[in-house]
Amino acid sequence: MATRVVKQVSALRADFKVSVVLTLIPVIVAISMGLTACGDSKVIIPGADNGLVSTKVTMGGNEPIWPNDDPSVPDGGGVYQAQNCAACHGVDGKPVAGKSTVDFSSKDWGRQQKPVDEYDFVTFGKKGVEHPKMQGVLRPSQIWNLVFYVRSLSTAPLTDAEIADVLPVFGANCAVCHGTKGYGNGPLMKGNTLEPLPANFQSFPRFFDRTDDVLWDHIANGIKWEGMPNFLGKVDKKKNVTFDRDYCYKLVGFVRHFHESNKTEAATKEAHQKEDKEDKQPPTSTKPQT
Repeated sequence: MATRVVKQVSALRADFKVSVVLTLIPVIVAISMGLTACGDSKVIIPGADNGLVSTKVTMGGNEPIWPNDDPSVPDGGGVYQAQNCAACHGVDGKPVAGKSTVDFSSKDWGRQQKPVDEYDFVTFGKKGVEHPKMQGVLRPSQIWNLVFYVRSLSTAPLTDAEIADVLPVFGANCAVCHGTKGYGNGPLMKGNTLEPLPANFQSFPRFFDRTDDVLWDHIANGIKWEGMPNFLGKVDKKKNVTFDRDYCYKLVGFVRHFHESNKTEAATKEAHQKEDKEDKQPPTSTKPQT
């Protein structure tokens, strides 16, 4: 009797092992296929915007290091001089014959460049193009400063006076969605009622990945289905402004001032500290005292 029970238990164990193995075979095959596929394709992780996943990382490429503060155009000029960029690119950005063919002073060329692409080129170089790589030579912040200085050779950043001149127009037409400081937190965003969310002009990853021409198109022609209106040809009678081609480009410059600086790094840091301190101050009451 005992021998028969032992044999039955042994048979059950054998059947169980076989069933487990048969169950695991598809899983093992799927995992091995997935691991093999990683060598030839990108890893895709589902999500609203794949915000935590970088295409460059999954493709094994180089990743930009975003700055801690707005890149400084004046400090970038110092880098341009220290690295002797003018030897090939000229003091004013016009190419030196036989050394470069790119005209940094060309508005048409400058408006078609993404800041992040310029950063990648200067930092990591480009296959087939003879140009020194600055990775390990300059700090990322210095490279960003250099990038925005080069951009300024075709389109100078707005001066403080120009920013002050455009501010009321921005306040009347744009701040209701984008906020007075460009964070995308205007009055219409109370309760997160807008979808998609208004652009945050302070976002380096987003706006360093946009050309000036793309920003101009968004301002001039709007963005279909996203709530961004078109402004080209419209008139703000109260501000006495016509949104023609040139003024739309001036608005591009205004958007850029949220993530680039016409001041030195030290002055930019000081200005931002002052703004942060003012933002933390309690609002002043306008009620008459009794």
